[in-house]
Amino acid sequence: MTNSLVFPLQGLRCAGCVRKVEKIISEHPDVSDASVNLALNQVRLDTSSPGALPQLRKQLSEQGFDIPFVRHCWQIEGLNCASCVSKLESALAKQQGIDKVSVSLALNQLSFELLPDTQTLAQVKKTLVSNGFSVKQSTASSQPSAKHFIPWRLLFSIALSIPLVMPMIFSSLSLPALSQFLLATPVQFYAGLAFYKGAWQALKQGSSTMDTLVVMGTSTAYFYSIYLWMNGQTGHLYFEAAAVIISLILLGKYLETRAKQQAAKSIADLVKLSPQRALKLDAKGIGEEVDVSELLVGDVILVKPGEQLAADGQVSWGSSEVSEAVITGESLPLQKEVGDSVLAGSLNGSGLLQVTVSAENRNSTLSKIIQLVSEAQSGKAPIQGLVDKISHYFVPVVLLIALASLLVWTIYGDVNQGLIAAVSVLVIACPCALGLATPTALVAGTGRGAKLGILYRNIQALELSHKVSDVVFDKTGTLTQGQPSLVKSFSSSKLNQQELVTLAASAQQGSQHPLASALLKAAEGTPLQPLHYFNSYTGLGIEAQLSDDSSSEQRVFLGNQRFVAQQLADKLTKPFSAELQTQAEQWLQQGVTVVYVARPNELLGLLAFKDVIRPDAKQAVSALQKLNLRTHLLSGDAKPVTKAFAKQVNIKHWQAELLPAQKLKQIGKLQAQHSTVMMVGDGVNDAPALAQAEVGIAMGGGSDIALNSADVVLMRDDPLLIAQAVALAKQTWRTLQQNLFWAFIYNVIGIPIAAMGLLNPAFAGAAMALSSVCVVSNAVRLNYWQSPIKALKQEQQ
Repeated sequence: MTNSLVFPLQGLRCAGCVRKVEKIISEHPDVSDASVNLALNQVRLDTSSPGALPQLRKQLSEQGFDIPFVRHCWQIEGLNCASCVSKLESALAKQQGIDKVSVSLALNQLSFELLPDTQTLAQVKKTLVSNGFSVKQSTASSQPSAKHFIPWRLLFSIALSIPLVMPMIFSSLSLPALSQFLLATPVQFYAGLAFYKGAWQALKQGSSTMDTLVVMGTSTAYFYSIYLWMNGQTGHLYFEAAAVIISLILLGKYLETRAKQQAAKSIADLVKLSPQRALKLDAKGIGEEVDVSELLVGDVILVKPGEQLAADGQVSWGSSEVSEAVITGESLPLQKEVGDSVLAGSLNGSGLLQVTVSAENRNSTLSKIIQLVSEAQSGKAPIQGLVDKISHYFVPVVLLIALASLLVWTIYGDVNQGLIAAVSVLVIACPCALGLATPTALVAGTGRGAKLGILYRNIQALELSHKVSDVVFDKTGTLTQGQPSLVKSFSSSKLNQQELVTLAASAQQGSQHPLASALLKAAEGTPLQPLHYFNSYTGLGIEAQLSDDSSSEQRVFLGNQRFVAQQLADKLTKPFSAELQTQAEQWLQQGVTVVYVARPNELLGLLAFKDVIRPDAKQAVSALQKLNLRTHLLSGDAKPVTKAFAKQVNIKHWQAELLPAQKLKQIGKLQAQHSTVMMVGDGVNDAPALAQAEVGIAMGGGSDIALNSADVVLMRDDPLLIAQAVALAKQTWRTLQQNLFWAFIYNVIGIPIAAMGLLNPAFAGAAMALSSVCVVSNAVRLNYWQSPIKALKQEQQ
């Protein structure tokens, strides 16, 4: 079975590193697919072999990269002999995401390293139990410390570089060559050690990266200064250039890292929502604090006032207001009573709750949201392929330009100027900005969407959302609440109105349609007839077979006029009465949905249903039109009802009485006109239409169906989020284009200026550091993006 793994990777520095890692992973025989995200320092791969990850970890480590496993140490019961040791080690070695398993028979101790998010500690314990062992005690583990202490190296580098720079600022000051050498050497080989390691690893692979450029540029300045010093030419040394370049690039990498963390902050914030511990109650109501990963379906947990819920579940005791703002974006807290569903990560108000767990931690809504956002952020935009190709040739081309600059200046008799130009070219060229331009924008954009309650399933959904030209709505459950109620009934038979409603509700017992729910609610408290047969005709109606008190069976039809007329064709002794037709037409003109009820040879009556329009439906349509998008309404309802509703929400293009296949045809017609179509449905009855459109949006409030059925999921049933999803996608793509423009234009302008000798190497280093910081900082602005839709809503109010 193939498993998809997502894990962090330390040591990624530029697009060259990404290519190198992807090459190593893709060449592994047990890896079927892989991608590397520079903005998140993250790898995603598909593998069927548990041994692939430890092997890749070793290969990547040899190239200067590190997968941060977390080490655990457990006391084990059941270890009796050496065969127990080999048995346990063998069992754990078959588990995905586990490495460096070691069992000590003398200490009855198990130690292992686990890659976060590949599996839970509860799963590891389950493996132990299934092999006859149990955990006596587990020690707390912590995340490994970072290998590269950039801030400390940075501070060290700056402290030694400042004296070297002072003579450049104050002409009256001077430093002897020996002092310059003593100050520059630690900066070159200690503070710059990471660059040398990276360049060496690249050299062994026959490739080149940003580290190659930095090492060649600073080493040239450093060793040329030594050459001049040894030959007594101490007037023009470049020790300060080498030191300042390293200091500035370290500063740039530090600021870049901080900015990247801000860009990816949404995932970190989501992870923080779920507490690590929960108070689990036993059958006697006695509480025990356990890790959330150990909670199973059916467990009962106690949630105290002000605490975050540790798991998805149903309230089994108590009541309280619960805020789901951090998950759905809904600002107002919701009152939760016994039987109500609650979500992990929600914040409990002032009440005390007992919650029965309905999903394990890895299957909670919050975990699925984190996974969905993470998968979207790890994807690559199509334009990234072009950037990767350019990056592949970027460093070799820069090396050639630097060499050409040196040769040209030397031919013209100025070797010093040639070296300055070559060093400046090497230092100013920045593949990092190119590599970061696309992923940082996408990470920040998808992360901002998650905070607003908008989940883009993948990068393609984000890309197509910004290209949308037409938005198609299904009426029920999108622009309406999707909870119709029975408002009127009319009997044209011997049945009274209550008997008509009861008969219809009995027939609808097997249906999941919103109208069925309305009928069953209207018939509450009334005994229903047993249902023996049920068949649904999508978009038309239903057929059911019931048994009455005398145990005789009767067939019942419910549906629109066309469906019922077809079922009763050649069976009715007389056509629909004028009174019934008049009543139906009057109700349709009032904008209500009319359902016909019949037996095989008799029309029994009419039922009228009314669905409530969502408060922000009209504003949502207006917001989309403000974005220059065409809006359409496709409905299976009758023409008078659809027309009245379309007028109410200001949609000019509408179609009524459509079957699901006809809706697909209408979407196809729009696409044939070179339109990019976004279809908005409830994610339940609209799966074919959602799949047909370029972008499918499900308004499922974070339900499993919605999370699995659409390209974009809205975490709360707010139609204004549709326009926000489009607006955010447009802003994200603008940011991405800005990043690519500045990354390209920076190199296109900066490299020729450096080659002409018009740029001091120190300033070239500053420019290089600044380029990456600017690109990432521009992307970070998306974290604070404010939707223009809110202003429109306030304006209309």
